Amino acid sequence: MTPEYRLVEDAHRTLGLWSIRRTFTFAFSAAVVLLVAAWFLLSFLLGAPSPAEPEPLETRDRLELSKLVFALVAGVGALGALVIAYRRQRAGEAAWGRVQAHVEYGQGVEMLGHDKAAVRLGGLSSLGRLAQDHPDYRQTVTDVVCSYLRMPFPAPQAGDERRSEQPDIAQDPELQVRLTAQRLLKRHLTTTDLDGRPLTYWDGVHLDLTGAQLIDFDFTDCRPSSATFTNAHFSGPARFDLARFSAAAQFGGARFSRYGGFSETQFGGPAVFDGACFSGGCGFDEARFGEVAWFREAQFGGDASFVGAQFAGPAWFDGARFGGGSGFDEVRFDGVAWFREAQFGGDTTFAEVRFGGDAGFVGARFGEVAWFGGAHFSGNARFGGTRFVSEIDFGDATASHPNDDHAWPSPWHAQAVTADTAQLIRES
Repeated sequence: MTPEYRLVEDAHRTLGLWSIRRTFTFAFSAAVVLLVAAWFLLSFLLGAPSPAEPEPLETRDRLELSKLVFALVAGVGALGALVIAYRRQRAGEAAWGRVQAHVEYGQGVEMLGHDKAAVRLGGLSSLGRLAQDHPDYRQTVTDVVCSYLRMPFPAPQAGDERRSEQPDIAQDPELQVRLTAQRLLKRHLTTTDLDGRPLTYWDGVHLDLTGAQLIDFDFTDCRPSSATFTNAHFSGPARFDLARFSAAAQFGGARFSRYGGFSETQFGGPAVFDGACFSGGCGFDEARFGEVAWFREAQFGGDASFVGAQFAGPAWFDGARFGGGSGFDEVRFDGVAWFREAQFGGDTTFAEVRFGGDAGFVGARFGEVAWFGGAHFSGNARFGGTRFVSEIDFGDATASHPNDDHAWPSPWHAQAVTADTAQLIRES
């Protein structure tokens, strides 16, 4: 897929030129202004004529005036000819540039499909330069690189020396090519609030890495428009810390063989982690979810930390499995937060959590300590059918209204403090 170009009638805008009508209007107006200015300047230098009755022009004077008019017309025509010649040159250069870019693109794609890794590395370098010099090719080149990373590749096993920080191209050349492709995406999608959008940053790019095999993936500080990592397999640590997704971020069914880092990540659109598997733990500390967040049936094999995260929309953790400890301390749920039939294998803390909407733990199971100290429930709390292997603690927890819509686990209940505030009390 190659970039689309503007229509012919809009070509002058693409080239940064004025339209023909506007160019000639400006040229003629400038010529008239210069002629009038020259007339007044000559009159000032030679002195104004006496206000006597003007005499009829002689034949010689009429000829001189005609020469002046013809000179003016010729000057405007010459200026127009120069403008047309310049526009033709610019259009020719632009057309030649497009032809050259198309040729370079074709060569880069062909090199990327070569059977030798060194040639494929050259193809990636060529495509990267092309997209840097020609913004119209940036999404196209990104699509090609993503397509390459979606091609089948055996996942390195834990402890495999091929996963070293500097892989040996002689022993595993394909791994080197794939790491180079990942670094290309990293380089051109990285920007921060401090660097003021570097020239290497490609704005508005979408990633499609569905089912891709990604090795030691580093996406720190990257800012794509949207990204799809559905069913992707991350071998080694995967870092998305401080990344920003303007639109949807799809991680449904993704597998993280080691740690998955999403600290201070911002999700501007829906964040989908349904069925994702974090084998080595994950961190979503201080993450910001702008819309709905889906973690249904997600599996957290190690510790899972969401400390200080904010959910502006609904958060769904129905059926999630937490094998290690899970921390939701100081999390803010502005919408509903559902943990129906979720299983918490290790110690679980919801200290100082703010539930802005309904909080549902119906059918959930807590295998170890469950701590809700200082939590506040603005909506209805649903703990019907929740199972606790150890004792649950609601010390200093509050609810916005002590009505019968709440379903608290025994032996806790809400006791009114004011007309619209209740304190969680443990029955003796």
